[in-house]
This record gives sequence, structure tokens and C-alpha cells, in this order.
Amino acid sequence: MDGHVVKSKGELIIDNYLYIHGIKHFYEKTIRVNGNPIKYDWYLPEIKLYIEYWGFYGKEYEARKKEKIRLYNKGKLDLLSIENEMFDDIYKILDEKIGKFIDLKESSNHMRYCPNCGFNLDERFKNKSKSINYLL
Repeated sequence: MDGHVVKSKGELIIDNYLYIHGIKHFYEKTIRVNGNPIKYDWYLPEIKLYIEYWGFYGKEYEARKKEKIRLYNKGKLDLLSIENEMFDDIYKILDEKIGKFIDLKESSNHMRYCPNCGFNLDERFKNKSKSINYLL
């Protein structure tokens, strides 16, 4: 919704969540921790929180994940790790985790959006009778 070109549906959902709640965020930039580069998924500068979505599997990926987590810990950087299993209730989890740092009620515009396309669901349902008449 904010123009970031993401790599997966999981990243799309997280990025749109941040945008909908008005949370300033940077996507996929590189930082250095003790001289070692880390390309993060998201950084929320107002609360100094990094978010990593661990959406893949495999030996090389798991090794890189372990190394990135080690570097985040070494740099004493706050990290929110998102695993695929969390997507069963991702909005609740994001509310709980990010809500520890930000008052989401203040930052949210309280509208409901489709996590895939970003379309305002309240508007879609409000105009339901117009859509039905159009289809008839």
C-alpha cells in the first residue's frame, strides 16, 4: 500500500499492517553491527525496533538466520522475529508485540483493509448495494 515492493505474501501483510497503523518504517536497508552487514526486513525508527520475517527454510537460510540473530543480540538491537506459524493470527501477534512500544489505538485509523490488495473493506461493504445493482 505504501509502494514497497516486497518478496512474499507474508511480507506484504506485515508491510501493509505497518502502513495502515501509520507506523514509520524502512524496508530492506543494510546496517552494520560491529563491522558486519545485516540487511533487515523492517526498521521502525520511532521505537528502534527491527522486524525480521523468517519465511524460508533450508540449511543455508537457517545458518544465515542464526547469524543475523547473533548479530542483533551482539549489537543489543531490539528484534521482533516473525515465523510462518504466526500467520494463523498475525494481526493479534503484531498488535501484542508492537503494542508494547506504541499505542496502536492512537496510530491506527481504525479502518479495515484487505491484507493483499489494500482495498478499504469498510468502503467495499458500504457500497455493497451499488455493486449488486451494477452486476444485475
